[in-house]
Amino acid sequence: MRFALCDCNNFFVSCERILRPELEGKPVIVLSCNDGCVISRSNEAKALGIPMGEPFFKVRALTEARGVTVFSTNFALYHEVSRRVMTVLSRYTDRMETYSVDEAFLDLSIASLTDPVEYARGIRKALLEEIGIPVSIGIASTKTLAKLAADRGKKDPETGGVFSLEGLDLDAFLEKVPVGDVWGIGRRCTESLSRFGIRTARRFRDAKDDWLRRHFSVRAVHTAWELRGISCIRLVEEDPAQKSIQASRSFGKPLSDLESLKEAVTAHAVSAGERLRSQGLAAGTLQVYLSTSRFRGNLFAPAATMKMDAPTSSNLLLVKAALEGLERIYAPGHAFTKAGVTLLDLGPDGVTQQGLFEGEEVLLKRKRDRALMAAVDEVNRTLGEGTLQPALLFSKEREWEPKHEKLSGKTGKSDGK
Repeated sequence: MRFALCDCNNFFVSCERILRPELEGKPVIVLSCNDGCVISRSNEAKALGIPMGEPFFKVRALTEARGVTVFSTNFALYHEVSRRVMTVLSRYTDRMETYSVDEAFLDLSIASLTDPVEYARGIRKALLEEIGIPVSIGIASTKTLAKLAADRGKKDPETGGVFSLEGLDLDAFLEKVPVGDVWGIGRRCTESLSRFGIRTARRFRDAKDDWLRRHFSVRAVHTAWELRGISCIRLVEEDPAQKSIQASRSFGKPLSDLESLKEAVTAHAVSAGERLRSQGLAAGTLQVYLSTSRFRGNLFAPAATMKMDAPTSSNLLLVKAALEGLERIYAPGHAFTKAGVTLLDLGPDGVTQQGLFEGEEVLLKRKRDRALMAAVDEVNRTLGEGTLQPALLFSKEREWEPKHEKLSGKTGKSDGK
């Protein structure tokens, strides 16, 4: 087997630079929901010592002093760029696994492929020229080794963004890799291994299988095999069936009034419905919930579970159920900081057993609802997200929305000017 891991460099920052190419070579960071924490950094921002996951208020002064450009998250942009990246990658292999929004595994076990490194350089060049996204590519005989190779390609400029472990001294390479950098080995496991004197990937690889199984798990054994060049983690070409779909966001500020909460819950139900239909699914159950802050007094987090008459993907029915559930759980006098909608009991859309007392009129209505939602989705794809939406969401106040003071299209400077 020959795997290649394609990893987009500083993905959220790279997406923002597509819209603002003048930011190339300058320090840039992207913040989490509500502009809370740093979740993506350019190399220049890393060089300034801005830590990943750091609350923004702790580094605000540094960003202002050093001219760091700051962006709020723009998930619509990131998902669209990710879709384009995966489309380009699919041209270079018959078997591919989209591992995350910014990573994909490619099967490069192509008999006619005599120079995989040069082939990977071609992939990298295509992504940079066609989309504007820089990537690092690691090549190896297993997925775990390919992850390590990609990390080397990202950190070592001499690799040109592509690094292959084929034909290299694997012992010497793994001896320099901290065991905590190995895919699948978390912080607690790293601490436990350190107590046994295992601090490098090579020492972990060379540990006895029965010892790894006794002290850790079968998964640890498989990771060791992967480091030995024995492929144990298969390529997942199809997304596993989802058991639930959730849409939720923390509010920009605490809310107490029911009308604002209705807007938020409606928006979440619409978002969850769009994701549901994009996967050809329908939901049999909807759960709606509210929550106060766990850091301000006693936590209050009511929830209601609504059983649908029949599995559906219609926003009309999902919003209705969500608002009915909200009415049940709402209690005045609480400062809610978050709301959410979860869709459960998922199955293929349109594949529903007819009820004993359901006539043709009920079946025809469900068919019309699916056609209506398909038309709404097409209009929103063509003319822009939110072109067609429930009237409740045309409010100009939207106090429930997370803070996005530095969203793409605004100035983006840390001083907000």
